[in-house]
Amino acid sequence: MSTAANASGSAIGRLLSSTIGLKVLMAVTGFIWVGFVLGHMVGNLQILLPMPADGPHAINKYAAALKATGGVLWVVRFGLLAAFAAHVWSAITLSGRNKAARATTYAVHTNIQAKPSSYYMLVSGLAILGFIIFHLAHFTLGLVQPEAAGHYLSNGMHDVYTMFILGFRNPIYAGLYIVSNVLVGLHLQHAVSSMFQTLGLRTPKYRAYVDFAGPAISAIVIVGNVLMPLSVLLGLIGGSVPGS
Repeated sequence: MSTAANASGSAIGRLLSSTIGLKVLMAVTGFIWVGFVLGHMVGNLQILLPMPADGPHAINKYAAALKATGGVLWVVRFGLLAAFAAHVWSAITLSGRNKAARATTYAVHTNIQAKPSSYYMLVSGLAILGFIIFHLAHFTLGLVQPEAAGHYLSNGMHDVYTMFILGFRNPIYAGLYIVSNVLVGLHLQHAVSSMFQTLGLRTPKYRAYVDFAGPAISAIVIVGNVLMPLSVLLGLIGGSVPGS
């Protein structure tokens, strides 16, 4: 039993230490985060719904429903954190191996097939990591702009709507979210097609669909996520919320 377990562990270790294994790990964890980014965006787009005449705003109901899951929500959060850590680790490791393999400096570089987005994938990924940390400190933990997070309805429900509006009325924070989400979208534009290819799904039959998926998801993420802070910043929503 232990021998089999050790063999299995060794096999996983060898796989993760190989370039192919790292690419697969990067692709799988990437797909996990693409799903989260899209789902997170769809849920948050409820901020654009009108304020009901009676009862809490839809975004408050949505946030309360997530909070009601209790431990499940934290399991998902830690799972996403682990997936992101594995994604960053594999990306940095692969980047280091690629640099080590290019020991010879060439006088002329001919990157005919390389897409522009491939050059800043690592840099944009690290920038996105910084943005995620700030986002958690801002809207999840309330460490940034705590006065915006400390609002509750008369029934004790956390007033996420007010927090959202007050947060994005600040042009610095709104601008940071806008720039960061453009980076997220541009990162996905190259990453999605690469992930499909790594998993062997970019076959001749489906190549056109796979190549379309990256730009399409990128555009959806940029438009959807930028629309929210921009709507607040331009005063299109949140007029009923008093100033901070």
